Amino acid sequence: MQRPSRSALQALGGAVLVAGLVAGCGASAASSGPPVSAGTPVPSVQQAFNPTDLAWIQLMVPMDEQLLRVLDMANRQSADPAVRRLAQQVTATHRAELAQLVALRTRSGAPTTNVHEGHDMPGMMTEPEIVAMGKAQGAVFDQLFRKNLKEHLDQSIIVARSIKTAGHEPSVKKLAASIETGRAAQLKLLAAL
Repeated sequence: MQRPSRSALQALGGAVLVAGLVAGCGASAASSGPPVSAGTPVPSVQQAFNPTDLAWIQLMVPMDEQLLRVLDMANRQSADPAVRRLAQQVTATHRAELAQLVALRTRSGAPTTNVHEGHDMPGMMTEPEIVAMGKAQGAVFDQLFRKNLKEHLDQSIIVARSIKTAGHEPSVKKLAASIETGRAAQLKLLAAL
């Protein structure tokens, strides 16, 4: 029996990573929506998008939507002008990429529901954590902001890398590569604060 090549193992690892994130984000995932009966139509997904592409899009949309909420808080609650400037820069790039992700999701035919609603996942905050951040001000807020922004950026890079080897649709792969590069630059700016 022939051993799989390194690239085949990397592709499998990337697909497993994204699938694991989607499936492992909470035991409630299976019960998050109504059961699908034999008569319920299932949305048609374009064949250009493989399961890794779809899982990545469905993960990145809520990650970016959530971070935009936190970035908005930084403009009101941060005591540090450098944090506010970084939040404004990150907001601009995340809004632009969110528009691209939503367009890809629409083109793919994937459902628009947030399959990760209420899940505790790497790179995403829980709703109680966001509420707590909403109540924090000044230096306390800045500390929470830095921690959560770093986690978001780190996790975004990890899942974007999986698209290099396991993704299929060219626009998805191009956006993932752009996100990986952009997040690395944002991490450097964050580290410099």
